[in-house]
This record gives sequence, C-alpha cells and structure tokens, in this order.
Amino acid sequence: MSAIKHIPLPYFTINQDFHIIDASDIALETFNKSDSFLDIVDRESKNKARRKLTSAAFVTTELVMNTKNSPYGLYQIQINWQNKLGYIVCIEQDERIQELIDAVELHRKRLSDTNLELLQKKEQLEQSIERILELSVPMIDLAEGMVLVPLIGELNIELVNKNHNRILETICTQRIERILIDFHGIGDITNEGIRALRNLVLELKVMGAKSYIIGVSPHHAKVLNSLPINPNTYYLKDLHTAIKSFIV
Repeated sequence: MSAIKHIPLPYFTINQDFHIIDASDIALETFNKSDSFLDIVDRESKNKARRKLTSAAFVTTELVMNTKNSPYGLYQIQINWQNKLGYIVCIEQDERIQELIDAVELHRKRLSDTNLELLQKKEQLEQSIERILELSVPMIDLAEGMVLVPLIGELNIELVNKNHNRILETICTQRIERILIDFHGIGDITNEGIRALRNLVLELKVMGAKSYIIGVSPHHAKVLNSLPINPNTYYLKDLHTAIKSFIV
C-alpha cells in the first residue's frame, strides 16, 4: 500500500500532461475527484497553472482552486519534477486573504483620519482640498498584475480628473491587467463624475486593463443603472469576493 495516502496535506503525483497518478487521502477529501489536476484549478488560473508549473524543476506559486467546500480557495502550490513526474503539495492560504482585507480596511481608516485633519486647517483649505482628492484615490497592490483603487468621498469630475493621469501611468508602468474600483467609500455620485469615470475605464480598456466595480450600494446601483459606466465593465459584490476570484 502506498504511503502517499497518509501525507497530512493535499498531495498529488502528476505526469507531464497533468494527469493525476496518485493523491493523498486529504487531497481526495478536499477536492472533487478528477483525472486531471487542471480540472480542480479555477478557470481563471488554468493558464497560469500550465505556464508556472512547468517553468522549472522546482516551482512555488499561488493558484485559486475549486474545493468541495468553496469554488474559490487560494492555495500555495509547490511542485518538484523528477523523472517526468510532478510531486505537488497544496497549502491553503485563507489567512493571507484576511490579512489583505484587514490591510485595506486599515488603509481606509488612515485616509479618513487624514482627510479630517486636513479639513481642520482652514488657513490651508485650498491645498487641503487637493490633497484630499489625491488621498481619495489610493492604489493598493493586491497581486501581480492587479491593483485596488478604493474611491472615497463624492464621485465627481474633480475626483476623477485629479487622479486620471496617475492611474493611467501606474497601469502602464506596472503592466496592470485588472483594476478593482471600489465604491465602498463613495457617498454621492454626480453625472459628471460617472462620465469622467466612464472615459477613464475606456482608456484603461484600450491599455489592456479590465475594470471591475466592487462595493456598489443600492443607492449607487440606481445611478449606475441610469447612466452605465461601460458595457465592458464587470461588477463584483465586494473586496472579499474579488480577492478570492482573482488572487492568482
């Protein structure tokens, strides 16, 4: 009897075609039964799995996996190739997702505190307003090729235009493929602000970056329904859903 079944982690032995030759009991308990390792990898991560897992003799990467309990489970994957066989260990990374979310919430709080302090300095009101607009559109790296842009305050043309070039420059220099635009901190929305954001999203699309709107409230939804941003813009429920969908 193979001792592999007793390994205390999700473990697989695969061939060069990703066909599963053997697996530990915990792997069978964690993932749905499949003949191919790629079948338990999330659709958005399959291309990365093919590319990364065959790039060297020993590779460590992260993939979103389909588990029995959740369609989106983030796992660190370590594979060692020997004699045309790949030996894979899968280590769950749910704690890292929570760490990312906690870091974003802390960043939001710091921005809110900074905005209040700036507003209290009446003698520097004009400079404070400009600073608030800059702080209201931070850019947070979540993973390779993906950034979060949490909007804070009123979504108006001044907020978008003040940060328009900075966002485009970041997308270009860092080769961003996905940009998550978070409405969680947005209050009122003006028609001019939506039009300005729509133009920004169109420019991001031309540059090869997909835009995802997250954290939309019922109030926001009414405005966005009457004046859509762009037919090619995607919507997700919240930051947690976005991270579990796209952290790869």
